[in-house]
Amino acid sequence: MASELVEQRCPQCRRAVPVDARYVVWCPACGWNADPAPVEQLPEPAWRTELEAGVSATRKPKRSKRAFALALPVLMVPAPGLLGGLALLAFYRPLWWSIPLAGVVFTLTAIFRPRLHHLPPDAQSVSREQAPLLYDVLDRTATATGTPKLQHVMITTEPAVSIDRIGWRYRRVLKIGLPAWEFLGPQERVAAIAHTMYDDKRGPHDRVVRAADRILDDLSKYLTADDRDQVRYDSYSSGMELVAVGSSEDQIQHYYVTKFVNAVFGPPIRSYRRLLTRLDLAGRLQRVYAADQRVASIAGADAAARALERVLLADTGFRVLERSKHFGAGHDPLDLLRRTAADLPENELRRRVLVSRLHNARLDADHPPTHRRTEAIRTIRIAPGHTTPTVLLRPAENTRIDRDLTPTAQATIKSLRYHS
Repeated sequence: MASELVEQRCPQCRRAVPVDARYVVWCPACGWNADPAPVEQLPEPAWRTELEAGVSATRKPKRSKRAFALALPVLMVPAPGLLGGLALLAFYRPLWWSIPLAGVVFTLTAIFRPRLHHLPPDAQSVSREQAPLLYDVLDRTATATGTPKLQHVMITTEPAVSIDRIGWRYRRVLKIGLPAWEFLGPQERVAAIAHTMYDDKRGPHDRVVRAADRILDDLSKYLTADDRDQVRYDSYSSGMELVAVGSSEDQIQHYYVTKFVNAVFGPPIRSYRRLLTRLDLAGRLQRVYAADQRVASIAGADAAARALERVLLADTGFRVLERSKHFGAGHDPLDLLRRTAADLPENELRRRVLVSRLHNARLDADHPPTHRRTEAIRTIRIAPGHTTPTVLLRPAENTRIDRDLTPTAQATIKSLRYHS
């Protein structure tokens, strides 16, 4: 249920601003209070800013052979490592010396192992029989994007709609994150699905480079002492009693070991990853821009741009689910989420888009800033006779899809309560 709107004067430009007690009060005219609690962010490297400024939707996407050559050795480490460890155990003597050597080799092999994607614990499966209309939309969108049809759909509470390759079997799974999905209109949902299909449409080059990048990213995180280690160290060095669970001198030793290993191995690993990113980033960004152009022809340019903007509201949707978990006794969390999405004032969406622009925000490091993508989409010149979207989702069909997904969505939210 929408709150009663009132007005007040902007203290900066003295113009009338709408007031909704549920959301931040800000001035659309001058931007006053649009970001009342800004989060400090590390500045982006100058090379990335310069590179992104030179990338546009009009350039043909290219793949860097040097990036592929740099990524390949990272993925090839486990095979010789595993064989080498086995060879040490089988042929090298004495055993009291070969066993620890093999242990070191196996450890390196495990560190460079391929990273598998797993489903979140609250994920719930939706079969074709449960939601035939949704699968029909997915089939039509897959045909339009030239990608294989999806056979697995999961409902989650993640703040995104995405396709992941799950487990050793590498299953293509569409994950519909409720906090993002419920804020999307019919054509915006088509656009979001098409976006994910193009993101998943990668050749061997992209898969090798991204897999290597993920391994190097994980290694960088492993080598960095986390905030809890730093707190324990500060407490220990200042003579304070260590009261946190698991805190002891062993933790302090762990902190020093981590710092030492990071000082020795951290710089080359991070430098290797930065070089890999610099070699391939321009091609990645250009491929995103090219995909956005195709999504605009499938779902409509306005829907493609609006889908990117309304996904910015996903954290609002997740907070609704969290609040309903703690304070919503007697209320259906899914109903609260849907009512929040339906009642969201346009002014709040405008504010979130402005904040995204101020922070140069993006979906992830592989994507250009969201505001640049929406600007590029909205400047598309559609050829005469091609103004109608390829895939249409009518409001009545969209309502039917929501009704089909309701039981699974409620089970997903219930699992969130259990696992939180």
